[in-house]
Amino acid sequence: MLHFIRIDDVMDHVARVSAHDRYQASLGLERAAGTVAEAATAAGLEDVGVQRFAADGRPQWWTFRAPVSWTPLSAHLTVFAGSGPGAPEVWHADHAEQPFTVATYSAATPRGGTVARLVPVGGDDPVGPAVSGAVAVVDRAAFVRGSLLRELTAAGALGLVTDAPCKGGEPDPHVGRIELPPDSRLFGFSVTPAMFRAARAAAERGATARAEVTVDRTAAMPVVSGLLPGDETAGEIWLTAHLCHPRPGSNDNASGVAALLGIAAALSRARRADSRHGTRRPIRFFWGAEFLGNAAVLHGRSQPGGGGLPDALINLDMVGEDQTLCRSPFVVERPPETTPTLLGPLAEHVVEQVFAATADSPGTWSPSPFLGFSDHALYADPSVDRPAVQFCHPADRFNHSAGDSPDKVSPVEMTRSTVAGAALAHLLASDGPDAATRSAVVERWYGRERQAVSELRRGTPDGWGSGLAEHVARRGAALRALAAGASVTEAGALCEPDGARASDGRAVHRRWPGPLNLRAMLGELPPATRTVLTGMIAEDKHHLSVLFNLAIRANGRRDRDRIITETSYGLRRPLDPDTTARLFDALLESGWLTES
Repeated sequence: MLHFIRIDDVMDHVARVSAHDRYQASLGLERAAGTVAEAATAAGLEDVGVQRFAADGRPQWWTFRAPVSWTPLSAHLTVFAGSGPGAPEVWHADHAEQPFTVATYSAATPRGGTVARLVPVGGDDPVGPAVSGAVAVVDRAAFVRGSLLRELTAAGALGLVTDAPCKGGEPDPHVGRIELPPDSRLFGFSVTPAMFRAARAAAERGATARAEVTVDRTAAMPVVSGLLPGDETAGEIWLTAHLCHPRPGSNDNASGVAALLGIAAALSRARRADSRHGTRRPIRFFWGAEFLGNAAVLHGRSQPGGGGLPDALINLDMVGEDQTLCRSPFVVERPPETTPTLLGPLAEHVVEQVFAATADSPGTWSPSPFLGFSDHALYADPSVDRPAVQFCHPADRFNHSAGDSPDKVSPVEMTRSTVAGAALAHLLASDGPDAATRSAVVERWYGRERQAVSELRRGTPDGWGSGLAEHVARRGAALRALAAGASVTEAGALCEPDGARASDGRAVHRRWPGPLNLRAMLGELPPATRTVLTGMIAEDKHHLSVLFNLAIRANGRRDRDRIITETSYGLRRPLDPDTTARLFDALLESGWLTES
């Protein structure tokens, strides 16, 4: 497949997409969608189209709400040294010149802008009446406080400025992302530490600032799709990438967008070169807003006559990182272990081969348990239950900042991602390798897993480690059966431990419609519980992964203890009992899980 990749074209796609401010429902995303649709047609895809969804913030797809249309046409903040009309300018920030300067979903100012006092807000100090009609200068300690935005809004603040999300240090700091609620009455500006220190000093002198934010709210949420045709009676293979992100967003996620275009072109080129490169299954491509684009697609395709769901999915999210600059390895995130599938071992097999073929360039790869931070998680929900794998670089130190620019994207890594995606899609669409190759892939996978488990058991409780080893052995038996031609149901039976049904008679059931939407679940919690949970997630994002993994294992046959145990095995780590209990209790308190 390497022969069919045109990496210069792929890198050009990265640069073109990076030029657009791609908020989830914005004029920039609309323009990016047009760029992608044009490139998808040129790549050889058929039935290329752009579907536009209303961006009105209303419930649209199960528990998922449509995004709110928001495009910043202009955003400026000028800090003055004093409060009088002749006060000199300290600094001026312009979103057109400095990406990420304006907070997403900032409220518009009155026409012509507004001049307001600067008021410092720091640490754990309560937000007082002094911020009424003012711009709050918020330090990092105050910014991470979960209640800050509510406090500022209630006190009548106009907006805020902070350096809290800034990435990197001197001499090259990168302004970081701030995202306000879609219905925010505040505006926000993100600046560098030096700019923040100057603003703080000005605020302590009673100085003022002038802010101007103009917003367009006419854009829809576009989703681009295209098809490499196959047998219309066969199940489809889907590839997805996220079109959204403030500019430049080159790795997150112009890289995934470009990789899908490169995959489409490579597979089309291969088919033209040799008809034997054709596949039995159709391969369908989607580019849309993260989570909401996929939710809209899934909802439409799951309706009668909607076209149906895929047999497997490959999600490419942040796939171009220069590993030396970004300090982020290539990761294959596996499907969850709720339903046996060969997709994970096959994906790892392909990526291993790709890295072997490019071994003269630096870089490493590794597998990861299913974490569910991206929208491939929608396919893990029991109501969808389609195997999905993700390629990503999750630890990019420039992520969600203005530093995520085209110079951080590696042509070598884009080649690896594009080749791996194309080879895996072709393999799946051709019904996979023969039985002997499948068995060899599974045995190699199982050997690596046994070695990993042996290393994990060091320093963990003996009972947990032996339980994990038994869990992995059952998984190996199930995958061997699949490789030999067994059905998913037959293989699934091999995954079940002895006494698989709920032992205490209190089986846990799911009670939500459609794919799991943790944001909606959190919204239905009592305020006190929601505050505790959002604080836990802000402190450690992996609490969100545990929450998701717990919920998707509630199938009416497992009890609480078994769900927690299997989640820990799936994540390949023991879970803190007290923390996990709080997470599980929150799922029950929301009503999204019940015990009976």
